[in-house]
Amino acid sequence: MNSFFIISVVVFLVVLFFCYLGVFLFLKEKIRRIEFFVVDIFLQKISKVPALIEVMRPYVIDEKKSFELMTRLHSEAIIHEYTHIPVIMEHNARINDQYAFLMRLSMAIPELQKNSYFIYIRDYIIDYDRHMRGNLPEYNRLIKNWNRFIYIKNITIIGYLLPGREKVEL
Repeated sequence: MNSFFIISVVVFLVVLFFCYLGVFLFLKEKIRRIEFFVVDIFLQKISKVPALIEVMRPYVIDEKKSFELMTRLHSEAIIHEYTHIPVIMEHNARINDQYAFLMRLSMAIPELQKNSYFIYIRDYIIDYDRHMRGNLPEYNRLIKNWNRFIYIKNITIIGYLLPGREKVEL
């Protein structure tokens, strides 16, 4: 009787561990895919910034002051290695602020508004930003599920020994 109880408890713990491992790997992979997708879209958006600057350059009087911050933000974004979406969103917000400045500047230049390259690049950047933000609700839903899973895992003392830490929602 006593050995049967011990064996059943061990079997239960092994099944529980494999269930944990399955859920852990499943959620981790889904989150990783969305993060990879958002990073990819962000880098595609960032890669169009030099083209935007080059199209605007002939129309702007003081190009050094106008494009200095955007060029620096672009360089930082290209060099930085992204691992978390909150970091991307922070960089994206700074770039969007500077992009909004450039768009306000472009509105004061009627010839630039007629340039087809400028219109194409502007729409391209806006479309990629919209596409990137479209994945954020799914990411937040997965992060809520992940944090709930980690909370349940951490109820036990053994749960603290297993891998997995909470992630930040947007």
